Amino acid sequence: MSDLRLFQNDDDEVVRGLRSLYAAPAGDGYWNELESRIMARVADVELEWWTELDRWVRPAMIAAAVLLMAAGAAMFRAHKLESDIAVDNMLAAPSVPVSTAIRPALDNDRDARIRYLFGCSPQESSCSAQNNKR
Repeated sequence: MSDLRLFQNDDDEVVRGLRSLYAAPAGDGYWNELESRIMARVADVELEWWTELDRWVRPAMIAAAVLLMAAGAAMFRAHKLESDIAVDNMLAAPSVPVSTAIRPALDNDRDARIRYLFGCSPQESSCSAQNNKR
């Protein structure tokens, strides 16, 4: 890197010119004024933890509103889907014959217990209560 030179003959003059441009000010007035500006800015800054939260209030409220709207839309769609399924089930043909879905009322509880224990249908004569008496 030291071999790279912008001007072959005037290197010392360029370096002196750059140093004069970038050199620190010589007077104390500059440093005193810089210190007072820095300290004024530091005094304006609040260092409490809740001041950082103040910056997040608006974005947090917007995010909460978007979340509530999305949850409401999802709940509405789920309720509508359940309602559609319920209507479809009510209007669809039953999967079992009507005769098995509607059972005749039995004369008494004893007949119902016997038929239940033997697994017989009410149409079978061999499972009637009269044939099973002891």
